[in-house]
Amino acid sequence: YTEPCLPEGVLEIRLSVYKLGLTGVGFLDSLGASLAGAYHSGLVVAGEEWSYGGHEEDSLTGVYKCRPEVNPEYTFYQRIVIARVPLSRREALTKAHKLAHSPAWSGARYDLIEHNCNHFASDLCWLLAKKRPPDWINDTADTLARQRRRRRAEEDALADALLQYRSKH
Repeated sequence: YTEPCLPEGVLEIRLSVYKLGLTGVGFLDSLGASLAGAYHSGLVVAGEEWSYGGHEEDSLTGVYKCRPEVNPEYTFYQRIVIARVPLSRREALTKAHKLAHSPAWSGARYDLIEHNCNHFASDLCWLLAKKRPPDWINDTADTLARQRRRRRAEEDALADALLQYRSKH
């Protein structure tokens, strides 16, 4: 991909979408990612792709950078131009760096379903362009998150009902 020639003080913000490797077998991963809708994403800002992943160290960010569209952990799938924004390279990178080093994006807070790379890319997108990526990119995780929250609510309600029953009997 060749970056467009834009006027000074204007940047293109775009999303790199990758298929998740579910099995380690190329054609199965490609098929599985498409069927399951499981994707990784990173936001390209001023020629750098910013992504988020997990690790155990609470005091360190989980945000990392790589060359656009060549994250070695995933298979590149699609490029989505989000916006062209009136920001200098320095302004955009300062904002990205500030978000990346906020406590919300420490590696220890990573959760594949409720706090993942797509959530980070969405927040960075909003910060820079006041737009969000398409919903389909994180639909699978969002569906699983709703199911997880519903299950927790049901478990909590059952525990409360048991406590009430035991206190009366």
